[in-house]
Amino acid sequence: MKRLQNDTSDELNLVIISHGLAIRVFLMKWFKWTVEQFEYLNNLGNCEFRVMELGFGGEYSLAVHHTDVEMLEWGLSPEMIADQKWRAHTSRGDWNEKCPWYLDSFFDRFADSDVEED
Repeated sequence: MKRLQNDTSDELNLVIISHGLAIRVFLMKWFKWTVEQFEYLNNLGNCEFRVMELGFGGEYSLAVHHTDVEMLEWGLSPEMIADQKWRAHTSRGDWNEKCPWYLDSFFDRFADSDVEED
């Protein structure tokens, strides 16, 4: 989105320091997690951190820096971890060909909408 006007050849690192709830809300909004998924997440401990690192395809992911075991301990579901791995290794073209799991679950809500209302 180029919010920061910097030379693309320069590496840019941002550090966000906050309390556990605010970090969880930030991650929820960034990765488009549902409220139910958010509620299963554990707060960070004192001096604990999460690293969102740019994957090969240009998407930020927790799976680039952290292990599956770590993400499970934080409260991420297997589906959320699979999404993080996908974000870490996908190429930009895959975004158009395969919707992430959260979009699939959104459209599942409309499966029963053929019923007529009176």
